[in-house]
Amino acid sequence: MGVFISNNFLWIMLSISALFTMIWLLLLHERLRMTWYVAIPIAVLHVIYGVFCVRVFARMEGAGSGAMSLFGAVFLMPVAYYIGARLTKRSAADVFDVFTIPLVFTLMLARVNCLHAGCCLGKLIGSTGMRWPTRETELIFYLLFLAIIIPKVRKDKTHGTAYPIYMVAYGVFRLIIEFFREASTNTLFHLSHVWAIAAFALGISVYIELKNRSIKREVNEIKRRK
Repeated sequence: MGVFISNNFLWIMLSISALFTMIWLLLLHERLRMTWYVAIPIAVLHVIYGVFCVRVFARMEGAGSGAMSLFGAVFLMPVAYYIGARLTKRSAADVFDVFTIPLVFTLMLARVNCLHAGCCLGKLIGSTGMRWPTRETELIFYLLFLAIIIPKVRKDKTHGTAYPIYMVAYGVFRLIIEFFREASTNTLFHLSHVWAIAAFALGISVYIELKNRSIKREVNEIKRRK
């Protein structure tokens, strides 16, 4: 049994992700005006497209076959969310808020797979033979983020800001943690620093835009009532 789990660990993680996504979508299917049974194929497609995103992005970075770059999901998954919202005439704010949760959960499991595969290591700490626990720290980041954002999304308090908040938080986190991760170059800054800064900049710009739109709507509503 242990050998089977070890040999199929990634598939097990992806299956858990699909199951979590399905349950989450079932809980919030009314907000998305989604028939409950549609949650099943959507959950599977969400995982498949997510794998495609991290694989393609890794190849764009010049990594070898089978490599994954989590930034691929951060930057490319929103494309599917936006297109899906427009094609189905659903609220983009609701779509992004709802799907932020399974996205983050899936990326957390992807990092668990890194632990199993022995990749994405932290740098050695001097001559101690120990490494910085970068992967473990990232798992803690995901757990804390989910613990904070899930109640807000369920209570419909994010109003489309869940994803940009995630991009800002993850961008800051990765910008810091990258200094402690082992990289293919010996330089202090490397490609992931660029993606982290890009994620932060994009997230903060979208967040500000959403907030400005919200303020304008409130002002217009006050004027209308007068």
